[in-house]
Amino acid sequence: MMGYGKLCLLLLLSSYTSAQEGNDNNEQTSTCLLASRFRTYKKYVYQYTTESRNGMVGTANLKNGPKVSCQVEIEVPQTCRFVMHTRDCALSEVSAMDPQGQPAYSQARGFAAFQAAMEKNPLKFTVEEIAVVQLYPETDEPVNILNIKRGIVSALMVPVIEDETKSFMNTVHGQCLTDYLVHARKDIATDVTLSRDLSQCDQFYSRELVNSPLALLQKLHRPMSKLITSTQDCNYKFENKGKHITAAICTEKHIYLPFSHEDNVISSVVTQDIIFKSSKRINNQVFEVNPSQSKPLHFEGPEDKAPDQTKDTVLSSLQDLLTLAGTDQSRKRASLFHKFVSSLRVLRNETLSQALTEMLDMSGWLTWQALLQCGTTECSSAMLQAIRTNDGLSPGVDALVYGLSLQPHPDATRVRDMLSMAQYKQSRAIMYALANTVKKFHKADVSPVVKDVSKLFETLLNDCSGEILDEDTLADHEDMSFLVLRVVAVMGQAMQAANPSLISSILHCAKKTDIPLSNQKAAIQAFRLMDINDEVRNIFMEVYENAQSPVEKRVAAYLMLMKSPDHALVTNILNNLENVRDKQLKSFVVSHLKNIHKSGETQMYQSRKDIELVLADTNTLVDGLSSHYKIDSVLGSIQSNIIFNATDTLPKEVMLETTLKVFDYNYDIFEVGVEGTGFEPTIDALFGEQGFFPDSISKVMYWAGDKANILREVLEKAFPEKDRTNRQVPENLLKYIANSAQKLMDDVHVSPAPETIAYLRLLGAEIGYMKTKDMRNMAQTLSMYYHVFMRELPVKAFFALTSSTENEIFAHYIFMENAFSLSTASGFPLKFSMAGVIAPGVKGGFTHSPAKTMTDLSFMPSVGLEFITQMGVHIPDYLEAGLEMHSQMYSESSLNAKVTLSRNQMRLSIPAPKSNTQLFSISNEMLSVSCGQTEKVRSLMEDRIDSTDCQPLFRGLNICTIVRYSNATSIDQASYYPLNGESRFAVEIQPTGEVSEYTATIIDETLREGKKGRHKVDSLKLTLKAEGFDSLEATASLKYNRNKNTLTTEVVIPDYDVEAGIRLAVIESDARGKKMRGITIDVTNSNIPQLTLVGHTRLHMMNDAMLQLQMVIPILKTEASVTATIKKDKDVLMDLVTAINLPKTSYQQKASLKFGR
Repeated sequence: MMGYGKLCLLLLLSSYTSAQEGNDNNEQTSTCLLASRFRTYKKYVYQYTTESRNGMVGTANLKNGPKVSCQVEIEVPQTCRFVMHTRDCALSEVSAMDPQGQPAYSQARGFAAFQAAMEKNPLKFTVEEIAVVQLYPETDEPVNILNIKRGIVSALMVPVIEDETKSFMNTVHGQCLTDYLVHARKDIATDVTLSRDLSQCDQFYSRELVNSPLALLQKLHRPMSKLITSTQDCNYKFENKGKHITAAICTEKHIYLPFSHEDNVISSVVTQDIIFKSSKRINNQVFEVNPSQSKPLHFEGPEDKAPDQTKDTVLSSLQDLLTLAGTDQSRKRASLFHKFVSSLRVLRNETLSQALTEMLDMSGWLTWQALLQCGTTECSSAMLQAIRTNDGLSPGVDALVYGLSLQPHPDATRVRDMLSMAQYKQSRAIMYALANTVKKFHKADVSPVVKDVSKLFETLLNDCSGEILDEDTLADHEDMSFLVLRVVAVMGQAMQAANPSLISSILHCAKKTDIPLSNQKAAIQAFRLMDINDEVRNIFMEVYENAQSPVEKRVAAYLMLMKSPDHALVTNILNNLENVRDKQLKSFVVSHLKNIHKSGETQMYQSRKDIELVLADTNTLVDGLSSHYKIDSVLGSIQSNIIFNATDTLPKEVMLETTLKVFDYNYDIFEVGVEGTGFEPTIDALFGEQGFFPDSISKVMYWAGDKANILREVLEKAFPEKDRTNRQVPENLLKYIANSAQKLMDDVHVSPAPETIAYLRLLGAEIGYMKTKDMRNMAQTLSMYYHVFMRELPVKAFFALTSSTENEIFAHYIFMENAFSLSTASGFPLKFSMAGVIAPGVKGGFTHSPAKTMTDLSFMPSVGLEFITQMGVHIPDYLEAGLEMHSQMYSESSLNAKVTLSRNQMRLSIPAPKSNTQLFSISNEMLSVSCGQTEKVRSLMEDRIDSTDCQPLFRGLNICTIVRYSNATSIDQASYYPLNGESRFAVEIQPTGEVSEYTATIIDETLREGKKGRHKVDSLKLTLKAEGFDSLEATASLKYNRNKNTLTTEVVIPDYDVEAGIRLAVIESDARGKKMRGITIDVTNSNIPQLTLVGHTRLHMMNDAMLQLQMVIPILKTEASVTATIKKDKDVLMDLVTAINLPKTSYQQKASLKFGR
């Protein structure tokens, strides 16, 4: 027995040695270059730590960001087949900075959930060669957790370093060109540094995040991502014998370039630290995966949702906005609105749905502004929920739902919401909105929600049978069937893939003849975006060949057949062309085939000779027959269809389509079509042989005769004699014309109402259609809106404006928003966003009290413009972190006044401002977001400028200039402005507290002056007063003495010792029969004359005139006068006398001039 035991042991050792040799041979011959790093049938254990620090180097010693540590186990059951387990994971975040400037970490609130998510599922992956890594995650693995595991795998994927200095490596950023630098080498390179410029990686690009759909400036994420530079450096140490990684440190830097100075910038630094713990052999050799679930190694954009899904945050943000009413903090409005919108975006559907009712109750105006600019699927669902629970029947709601359907990249949730709206209300706009959403959502696989949509349309269509399933929601089955068929055409591919039964129902409608012709054609045209299979082709061929069908229907079937023709189909149509008896149809088919032959389409190459042979003897098309027209050019083509029938002179259908050709691809630009019936009776009543115009004009021409030859010539040119019969002129021409007009109205009234259908398609998508009755309804709707907006709303607005001074209205608009994420080595997304928000508004109103004859007026406009830049690495669903920069411009003004009227007095009082009024301000501040809180970044205190310079504006008010910033020019380690801390420049009006109120009083009264009050004096007095601790008063009065013809003004300001007056008197006298007129102006101060100006003039019988000007300055004892006298007899004699009297000096000059004939 001992011999047998030794023999068994020898055989076992031999088998093990052979297995090892075979294993080594496999590693050498395997195409996976990681086989030597991770040996088959072994498990490697590593301690993995990654952290991210968001901060501003050179400004403040403040950083934030997440930290994750896990024990990583790599099992290798087969060569180049790996199973990774992550155990004992911990999640923490920066909570403070210690005195040495190092971050202190505390456990994050989502620690337990994160640990459970990381440990729940192992990650299987395979490696082929050096650059092909395939992951096989479990189906329930969240994207954000998978990204973290991608970061771990990426850090471990280091092949054996050969002699080359660079090569491509597969990483979490995709294929990256990597530089190698070997520091130490034994049998293998044992100390290696890898360097990468991440912009050279094929999957390192900006992934667009949610933006405001109403923003003017958006979709700029790609150029904005160029403002961030990203590099990565890794140092690896390898065990020489085992070749596995013993230690690794990777540092990845993302630097925001604007305002940066050397290394002093806004940045996010991501580090990865790997330490080898142990390795051991394993017996597991099973590696089973589902190839259909494979995913690449590179980063995948996750959903960006908040860690705490509660409604408290969003309700708190809304409450903060509402609290601004009645305060002087309106400058915070733009920032708070952006915060409110951001808090909506991170909520999931269940949470937002719970908060919606409370938000609408708090402020529907603000809630709708935020929801419209939110942009997430959850916000769209909330809007549709609000519509359904309130008034969902107005045309405005239809426009809103249709607008929501224009948003790109819909998901299943949005399709489900649109489906719910269509089930709630089958209006045209909502049905088209659902179709547009499904068309953009459907790719290849049919989702359950698309199947539900197809079932709804199948139920509504009901084989065009007219059996109404729900009388309350379906009033006109023919119109509903037409709508369903047009809408199905928009999303034809999705419906064809989802529900063959619906397609059969549409074909049944196409074959029916007892439904309106427009519905029959709509059923055929519903296949314009579908694949034409043999069943559909045979049915359309039957319709085309059916001579009993209207020409419009046959043409529609022909066009659908020719959408994707083959040689057999074209040959069949050409062979049967001689059997076509309908001239209209034959004319259209011939013209269409000729245009195809001219265009040289490649798919028609085999049939081109057949077309040329059959159509060679075809006559040229004549007017009045249906035709297809097409004009080709280098840029594209324009084509048109004009279809007549055998009985009418007007075309039944007209279509115009333009196509743009770019790089051999054709793009539909627009298509417009009009279909009309029932116009012939009206046209015949107007212009037929016995119509109103020919008959009436003939009578007018014969009546004109010789009375109006010019008129007759004009009428003969318009209506030649050969086109009408002679008619005898009735005696009462006007009565005859009136009777003809009445006959015209009767003929039009009894004839069937004409019907028109017009449709429009832009870029291949049908926008909608309109019928004649829609135009009538539109007129009624426009009339209703005119009544509401032009009558009711102005009255309500005026009533609200005049009933209170506490009215407030503010608008908030995100005019610019660009947000994107970048991948990081740790798998955490780096989020960057830049938004611009403007918030204009006004507070105030006025009230009037007739009893007190008092009016209160308040008008306080303001506008805030804020740019918000955010950057930081965070973990969606678990931890928020990052930096924010708020740059703001703000302006406000204020006017509060009270007007009191009495019999002869008006008083205007303006209360002095109680708080500062910011005429204009510019500010900038930096914020740190971490641990669920927002903290202001401390400014540089060296060379800090903080000054306020105030100058008196007038009594009680100062105008001040405020300047606050850090002058960092003397500090080499500081960043450029505005990254060096809080800064502010403002021009403010600040009250001093000395004045409580400013008043202006105007008094108009009639006074009695002179002896016994015989002189009536009209008086107007203006008093300006600043009331308060140090009052100031100024009075200006104007008096007119009717008896003396004197006007007196006076200005009195007691505090400044000002008492100035001006007296103006008009003098008129009659001395010795000669009238003298004059004017006197006296200027006084404190009732002391300061200046007197006197002017006299006289003119008698045009031969005796005099002009005298005199100025007296009593305080200088100075007097000056100029007198000019003119006398005319035989000669003209003029005397000029100038006199000046100064103290102790007199001057006089006389001059005489004589002018003889």
